Amino acid sequence: MSQATTPTRSARHAAPLVLALGIGLLSGCSGDEGAADAAPSSSAPSSSAATSSAEASTPASSAPATSAPAEAESETVAVTEGEMFIELSEDSLGAGTYTFEVTNTGNMPHDFVVEQDGDDVVGTDVLQPGESTTLEVDLAPGDYVFYCSVGAHRAAGMEMTVTVA
Repeated sequence: MSQATTPTRSARHAAPLVLALGIGLLSGCSGDEGAADAAPSSSAPSSSAATSSAEASTPASSAPATSAPAEAESETVAVTEGEMFIELSEDSLGAGTYTFEVTNTGNMPHDFVVEQDGDDVVGTDVLQPGESTTLEVDLAPGDYVFYCSVGAHRAAGMEMTVTVA
């Protein structure tokens, strides 16, 4: 009988450990939000924590002045890839910085490559079905080809020509 109670006792001791471990992992995922997560013990410290977070982000964002404006000017375009197609959420693109949110909705691996004048400008890693990633690129005026470089996908029609004005 002591063997039957020992696993139950172990399970009772393991449950809080598993719960604490899960909370620790979730807290670790919050990353930069640690200051805000540590402060909400009452509403007054929470508002001062928000103020100090805003004050902390202001000097940090003014230090790398080149990256803050680039993010503000970046336009996000959704890219959907599937079996032998690429679709963009925008019909026309002007010169500027773009963040392409690429999602593979198909059943085969795909990637997303930006080409100009026959040279690859930038591309993603190969995305498995259901995977997504982002890709940031500065587009100057000109003609581009967006395509999938996996296997013979491009030859099968997985490309599109885009003119950036």
